[in-house]
Amino acid sequence: MEALYDFLPVPGTKNSEKSPKLYPKLVTRGAVPFSEIIRQIARSSGFKEGTVIGVMEEVEKWTSFYISRGECVEIGHMAYAVANLKAGKEITDEGEIHAQTIRFDKVRFRTSKSFNRRCRGQELSRVKTEWKFQKSSARYTEEERLHLLMEYLKQHPFITRTEYGQLTGLQKSKAWKDLNGWVKSKILGSKGKAPHKIYILPPETISTATGDSGSAPDTIQTENLQPVR
Repeated sequence: MEALYDFLPVPGTKNSEKSPKLYPKLVTRGAVPFSEIIRQIARSSGFKEGTVIGVMEEVEKWTSFYISRGECVEIGHMAYAVANLKAGKEITDEGEIHAQTIRFDKVRFRTSKSFNRRCRGQELSRVKTEWKFQKSSARYTEEERLHLLMEYLKQHPFITRTEYGQLTGLQKSKAWKDLNGWVKSKILGSKGKAPHKIYILPPETISTATGDSGSAPDTIQTENLQPVR
């Protein structure tokens, strides 16, 4: 099966530019589940699926063990894995930082050259219109989007990421960026975790908007919330 691709503007390119620089990116059909990999291995090797699962669990266990000890781990002929570190604060003088403020961060994988060569597909085709990457609307400025959101929350107890995207025309990543940025700035509050995360007005904002001097409710019923897509 041929691989599909589309074009996206180079990050940092402004929407106002008439001819923004573009770069090609694969359009995937969704993630291939690990169960499919197991099934293919069992079919081609003769190993039972349970055996394959057991081996992979051991690989994961011992890979994480050595990474947690600060080692760089070779994973077959595919990649090398090593942990990144993160400081608890900005460092200007290494003498001012202590080991207690340094912690493990994300794990970084570096694929091998041989594995990269094996992953190179031979056939590429431009994706059809219905599968093209969708772009966020530039209809509203950030200030206008915030105004729309505030007006919405005056009429509704909460908003989801999907609802905010429909309200403003933003795609998923941009909508998340807006909402989480306003939570960080304490313009919004939030409850729950994805895919059930909702965004609300902070208690003080609710009190001001309703003229209620009492405290806002501590909880919001979320049983009937639909997963955010």
